[in-house]
Amino acid sequence: MRALALSMKRGSLFTPSFIIGVGVLFGWVALALLAAELAPYDPILTVSGAREAPSLEFLFGTDRLGRDVLSRVMFGARVSLLLGFISVAVGGLTGTSLGLVAGYYRGRVDTLVMRGIDAMLAFPGILLALIIIAALGPSITHVMIAVGISTVPRYARLVRSTVLSVREQDYIDAARLIGTSDWKIMLHHVLPNTIAPLLVLSTLQFGNAISVGAGLSFLGLGAQPPTAEWGLMAAVGREVLGRAWWISTFPGLAIFTAVMACNLLGDSLGKSLDPRQSAS
Repeated sequence: MRALALSMKRGSLFTPSFIIGVGVLFGWVALALLAAELAPYDPILTVSGAREAPSLEFLFGTDRLGRDVLSRVMFGARVSLLLGFISVAVGGLTGTSLGLVAGYYRGRVDTLVMRGIDAMLAFPGILLALIIIAALGPSITHVMIAVGISTVPRYARLVRSTVLSVREQDYIDAARLIGTSDWKIMLHHVLPNTIAPLLVLSTLQFGNAISVGAGLSFLGLGAQPPTAEWGLMAAVGREVLGRAWWISTFPGLAIFTAVMACNLLGDSLGKSLDPRQSAS
């Protein structure tokens, strides 16, 4: 947190990458929250003929069932952004808790926790998510859980490495000497020192969750029809891409811009919160 405040004070945080990333993400969040008021049509109902090209009446055209693509993209932002948020929450809370306990107690606790994390790392994130969905069944809720669980090792390893350094500081020893419980030390003295790197990782993982979630829906393992979800919309239009390019193109651009914004924001935060760059 001190690094974040210092970066803001110096103005090094407000780079073009940061401003663009925040602006694009804020735009998508606003569209998601106001979709019911801003969308011109119901995203599920047929409003015109099938596969009508973009026009003044239908800015993004219509899909193969005659549904307005613009309205579906706007409502799809709700699903994709919620997927990213839930996935980051699941992975962040679980991984942070495991890394905090493992790094603070060390010894057998550290060995037990990290061997489990190493076992999870034996599987690529997307493969681990596929295994979980295969066990739970295809649905957008299961995708959120699966993507979140697949990110647990990254959070756990990051927090553990930070905690191993922080726990050796003099103020931690002083807290132990005055009888402060381990849980209070972890929550009040150790955990705050992990906020900056967790913020950077969570920003990047938010974009990754949107991308992976859209990919799983594209494969038919996530959102199911008639849900308006970017990956599912892109999958529906792939069969007629040559004749009706707009059905898949606009959801694809939505995924691209959201993920790009997260990467720009995470990259700028990482550079601003890096102590070596802050000192230069």
